[in-house]
Amino acid sequence: MAATAAVSQIRVAEKKRPVSVPADSTSEISRKMRLQGSVCLRVLGGSMTPWIRSGDLVFIKRYDFERVSAGDVVLFERAGRFFVHRMMGPEQTVRAGEKVVRLITKGDALDGLDAPVSPEEFLGRATRIHRGHRHIDLESFNRIILGRIVARFSRMSPFLYRALRFAKHPFSR
Repeated sequence: MAATAAVSQIRVAEKKRPVSVPADSTSEISRKMRLQGSVCLRVLGGSMTPWIRSGDLVFIKRYDFERVSAGDVVLFERAGRFFVHRMMGPEQTVRAGEKVVRLITKGDALDGLDAPVSPEEFLGRATRIHRGHRHIDLESFNRIILGRIVARFSRMSPFLYRALRFAKHPFSR
């Protein structure tokens, strides 16, 4: 099936301003992702700015949960909403004698980390971004390295973005 035929226009929820997606849409997109292994979403939100901008088409492919690495952009579903955020690293805990691995994720433009992502919530990894006539391959060597660098320094984004927000609106605080 052609990737363009798989376009699902949804609003990806942001941490600060959650947007509800009709339950039918989320279940349809999740089902398509789990059965066919890929989906294309139009992202409407700024939580991943500047890496992914509102209006970009993001192609997601099914990917092995254990193989996701820091810097990858992943799709997960939580409470009927979708999130396209960067994987910061794994979180390993032991519960009832078993090792439990979850993913720590964060929107690049957000100040805080998301709640850990379980294997049940994880849907896949972003492979491409289409922005107008531009196609950005997230699996290229340069993008993989840049993604890892962004993940490494993303925890400092509150300081950077807070300063930028203040500079943009100095008297609103």
